[in-house]
Amino acid sequence: MIVWIVGIAGIILQILCAAASGTGLVVGFIFFLIGFGGMKRENQTLIKLWLSKDTMMIMGTMLVVLIFFLIAYWNVRLMGDTMFPGLLGSAVRDISGKQLLIAGIASASWTLLMLYWLLPTVFDFKGLGLKPQLIALSASAFSILFAALQMD
Repeated sequence: MIVWIVGIAGIILQILCAAASGTGLVVGFIFFLIGFGGMKRENQTLIKLWLSKDTMMIMGTMLVVLIFFLIAYWNVRLMGDTMFPGLLGSAVRDISGKQLLIAGIASASWTLLMLYWLLPTVFDFKGLGLKPQLIALSASAFSILFAALQMD
């Protein structure tokens, strides 16, 4: 019973992470395109504009969020396969459980790297509050805990 509770909590938290990062990507890209038109000047070529510092910072931030989104999606898919294996049963559950442990460790590593080094230091992005940080870290923790409980 505790495995199901941990699994459902992990799925909910990973879906929140994937939805928030996906929304951030779409909104960020739209605002980048809106601002991109205003950045153009007569003396700048399109290549110089794409290689400017501001454009590189925005694209780097969006790349970091895209990788986070893909890892969160990977975790949700594997948790779903582990909890609801379908007709193949225990074979899918065992394989998905082992892959989920790797995905959970990758999620925790990338989340820590992203939250405490890449976004604040490299890309100078300090807009993320404490609640999103706790949700992202607890989603990774629930993925690892669920995978460890599944591997009897």
